[in-house]
Amino acid sequence: MVDVPEIQRQVAGHHLVRSVDELRTGHVRIETGFLYPEGSAVDLFIVHDRTLFPRLCLSDLGQTIAWLADVQVRPWLSKKRQAFLNDVLRLYGVAQAGGALELTIPSWNELVPGIMRLGQACVRVADLVFTRRTSLQAPVTEEVEEVLAEGALDYETNPELEGRFGNRVRVDFLVHGRRMPLAVLTWSSANRSQAHVQANEIFRRWYDLDIPARREQRVTILDDRFDVYRDDDMKRLREKSDMLGLSDRVGILDVLSAA
Repeated sequence: MVDVPEIQRQVAGHHLVRSVDELRTGHVRIETGFLYPEGSAVDLFIVHDRTLFPRLCLSDLGQTIAWLADVQVRPWLSKKRQAFLNDVLRLYGVAQAGGALELTIPSWNELVPGIMRLGQACVRVADLVFTRRTSLQAPVTEEVEEVLAEGALDYETNPELEGRFGNRVRVDFLVHGRRMPLAVLTWSSANRSQAHVQANEIFRRWYDLDIPARREQRVTILDDRFDVYRDDDMKRLREKSDMLGLSDRVGILDVLSAA
């Protein structure tokens, strides 16, 4: 059984522990002084372990990941966010069990340092909220990557491919399809002149990759939230690639998963 008086004795006088109480489940909730970005307290729990070899386990019971999901941030849908999450877990020695962040405590004497480590890890993971994009601030590559992740597609980000004249050509994504790979470039601007500059650069890259040695299907994903694109630019790019609108996420997934 979890010894609540012993826990209260261990944390007495520590300013980052606000309260300790036992739940009906048998877990003990520790309200900490750590705060999520919107100001709510980070609660940690001592989980009642009924295994053959009981261990003292400190957990957030999935509340940090659930908090991120509530604000529309899903770390598992972005390689960059997942890498940030993994770095935090490694830094603080915390494990992820499903959606929960957990830390095994060797003894009661390590309880307060464990609260510090896991509490800090929860705050750092919650900081992923600051990667959230507004609809007009979104790097279109992040939105496309979410589509790729949702479709469980095998892909690389920012690979360089050898093109015409031995040039190294960077694309936003290289999707490894079942029958053929797909090279993906994104086109997004809210400014008409900048959109034209981007179109010229995208055309140059597709031109350099338009050689017999390259087997990739070429796909340009247009951020169609903006009506600033010149017709002649769009026609030229359609000659070198398939063009898809960002708003049609289902259509993007259908094309990229069909190859």
